[in-house]
Amino acid sequence: MEMDRRAALALLGAGVAATRLDAAQQHLHALAARPQEYKLQFFSPAEHDLVDAVAELILPADAHSPGAHEAKAASYADLIVSHSPAEVQAKWKSRLAAFRDLAQQQGTGAALAQAAANESNPLTPAEHFFVDVKRLTVSGYYTTEIGLLKELGYKGNEVLGRFPGCQHKPGVHK
Repeated sequence: MEMDRRAALALLGAGVAATRLDAAQQHLHALAARPQEYKLQFFSPAEHDLVDAVAELILPADAHSPGAHEAKAASYADLIVSHSPAEVQAKWKSRLAAFRDLAQQQGTGAALAQAAANESNPLTPAEHFFVDVKRLTVSGYYTTEIGLLKELGYKGNEVLGRFPGCQHKPGVHK
């Protein structure tokens, strides 16, 4: 398969090791084409379920979007981490375990609120887990058909004869 420059840059930016770029890109295309057939490569099923639950809390389904679960953001995270360097994978395992322990004590929603409170300056492994999951949830979601095409309305590269700007009154956003 030919290397897709945009996908390659997105994967590198997400943390994929340069030596794993080709394999990661092939898995990314397979995930996009057949998400129901994706096989976990890094997370255990229980870990994947936890990442999926947290991702859905970050980008929940609502009237505007089917959410991170439907977009398979947790599978995207699994793919990225599975192709990351060993030290990154070790951090994911320890941070995920710390968040899981916190979630078992407080419940997932309360643990998420606590971990998110220090998002700009994470100190604990659980807080770092939140930052990591949020980053991959957002990048995974907005690279799917659901996020990019349906929510953002991206129509691909097109030449505009004019730039129409906002089509509504100031202060009111669609």
